[in-house]
Amino acid sequence: MKELHEKLLKEINGQSTDDIESLSPQKFAEKTKQLHDLSLITDRYSEVESLIRDLQSLQQMLDDPLTMQDKDLLEMTKEEIKTTTESITEKEKELLLSMLPTDTADEANAILEIRAGTGGDEAGLFAADVLRMYERFAERQRWKWEEIAKTHDGLGAIKDATIAITGSNVFGQLKFESGVHRVQRVPATETQGRIHTSTVTVAIMPQPTEVQVQIQDSDVRVDVFRASGSGGQKVNTTDSAIRLTHIPTGIVIAIQDERSNQKNRAKAFTILRAKLYELERGKLAMERRDTRRKQVGSGTRSEKIRTYNFPQNRVTDHRINKTLHELEGMLDGESLPEFIQALKIEEQTDLLMAMNEEES
Repeated sequence: MKELHEKLLKEINGQSTDDIESLSPQKFAEKTKQLHDLSLITDRYSEVESLIRDLQSLQQMLDDPLTMQDKDLLEMTKEEIKTTTESITEKEKELLLSMLPTDTADEANAILEIRAGTGGDEAGLFAADVLRMYERFAERQRWKWEEIAKTHDGLGAIKDATIAITGSNVFGQLKFESGVHRVQRVPATETQGRIHTSTVTVAIMPQPTEVQVQIQDSDVRVDVFRASGSGGQKVNTTDSAIRLTHIPTGIVIAIQDERSNQKNRAKAFTILRAKLYELERGKLAMERRDTRRKQVGSGTRSEKIRTYNFPQNRVTDHRINKTLHELEGMLDGESLPEFIQALKIEEQTDLLMAMNEEES
């Protein structure tokens, strides 16, 4: 640990102002954050070292005959040893967590996609419930919520929705929400009171900047067409709808919600950029999973992650075996942070175990 501390200090002190300021704006921001993170690690290491020295001094006091003869001083020394030992344990934990590899996309804005799965009309109604859950959670976080596209599927139901969420640490908060969400409840149209099971698919993608994902014009085919159907918010009578086809990957994005061709085009490229960024991140994640299995789960769209059971007022996250009997609070976005925090702790635990395995 001491060798690592000295190495980090050398790296921090070796960065001249001229070297950093000569970087591009994006590289400058990345380097500044990297140096800040390194400084945080060295500061926490220094705190641990200082506490260890304090503990050694207290141990010497405890062994001193004068201390042994003074009952009040003896008790006070023992109490300080206990407090200092607890502080060392806590600071060492903070140090280890600060040394964990971080997801550079955590601070990014995000694109949220929700699609009704199996279950017919009930799936569409639950998709609307899940969408409201995230919208209310976003309100509590003071994030900006921008609807990019939404297709309605009956009264109160939606077939799919795409939302751009902007704010602080959006992707880092929501990244574990990707996957299949299952609902078990009695539909309003069920006359015999039978419980139906339906699913909704959620995808959370970090929203990259244009610098992070550059799209070549030659790689994209742009088709303009007239919006149609009852799904959009507005049905246009002009050729304002946009369909993008990314030729190398085959990804297709179609947007028709806005009356303006340019607005639909901008929204379509925002989604395409996020999908390409997530595709590249997925490749890197697959490489990492080849070397170690992540306990939290891959977060893929095919993975069942959570069940919302209405008859039992129960929400269960299957990745961490966590259950809350607060269904109403969950769908109101109030209880969602409990799952988010538990999933983050599970991820950190997994990363710490992986670090120990690499060292042993």
